[in-house]
Amino acid sequence: MNLGIYIHIPFCKSKCSYCDFLSFVPKSEDEKNRYVDYLIKEIGLYSKLYGKRCVDSIYFGGGTPSLIGTKNVNRIMEAIYSGFNVLDHSENTLEINPGTTDEHLYKEIYKTGINRASLGLQTSDDRIIKTLNRTSSFKDFLKAVNELKESGIKNISADLMLSLPGNTEERELKDAKLISELGINHISAYSLIVHENTPIYEDIKNKKLILPSEDEERKSYHDLSNFLSEIGYERYEISNFAKSGFESRHNKKYWNLDEYLAFGIGASAFIEGERRKNFSNLKYYYEALERKELPYRVEYVLDLSDKMSEYSFLNIRTKDGISLEKFNERFNREFFDVFNLEKHCDSGLIKIEKGHVVLTEKGMDLSNLVEIDLLL
Repeated sequence: MNLGIYIHIPFCKSKCSYCDFLSFVPKSEDEKNRYVDYLIKEIGLYSKLYGKRCVDSIYFGGGTPSLIGTKNVNRIMEAIYSGFNVLDHSENTLEINPGTTDEHLYKEIYKTGINRASLGLQTSDDRIIKTLNRTSSFKDFLKAVNELKESGIKNISADLMLSLPGNTEERELKDAKLISELGINHISAYSLIVHENTPIYEDIKNKKLILPSEDEERKSYHDLSNFLSEIGYERYEISNFAKSGFESRHNKKYWNLDEYLAFGIGASAFIEGERRKNFSNLKYYYEALERKELPYRVEYVLDLSDKMSEYSFLNIRTKDGISLEKFNERFNREFFDVFNLEKHCDSGLIKIEKGHVVLTEKGMDLSNLVEIDLLL
């Protein structure tokens, strides 16, 4: 089976007010270059173990991966292509925060082997963007789309964030329409999740910012989903919409419990039945690589029950749901001998459709109730 590769770039121009990811503002260009030096060391160590495996997806996440510049992206891609058997049709994605790139990145990034871009729009309202402490503008987003297309990258995804303080459903639908008119074929739409110990949490706690109610949030997502369906986007996972043929191959690896390697601090991998997580401390990460040791710890080893749970838990969120035939082929067990979901059929949260267990529209809203019963 083909491998996926995830590369974590922790650098950001500034920290968004809602962000709790492993990211920070680099002190200098030297710090970014040094980090890439160690990433390449890690890639080299892994290539000795898995270099004969075929790779069909590479994903740069963060942080803001585009912040390291074209030269460093190219260095990383060269290390991966040198160390692994990367297939010609590999999907190679770079996350980009418009407005945080060097002037040459859009024009030159295609030459590095990147063929897909994921752009963080969130909203077209620059006033709200400022509230979130994001550094890009709507104008930056439009420029990014145009220049990426001119460079040869036609496979573009855009992120929308719903239920933002001060936003309206009308603007969310307008943003979705605009994304479609720009020829963007993939949209990830997420409701704002408020994490403790973030600036936005304090603002909401102190009532400086007001969130919509759960009912308003649910209606907003329904209306967005219906609108996107009308204009040709299929909801192929709870939070992801795509035109035919533009679904994210890398994301599907996560949902199908396929193997993938992960490079960089705090990066998580799934390989040889193990959930592995790289050291989140930069000092420990560098020291391990200086010793030519892989910089990770095993979080846990999946037994059969874990694998059946994770496979089902992740697949139930997709449009195809859980294939009863594939489940049996993979685990040599009948799905309904393992999981008792009868009450969710009775309550209208799931249905059996062409040999697949799938969420209904009601089930999409209340998927957590089904997911709980998929944990063994």
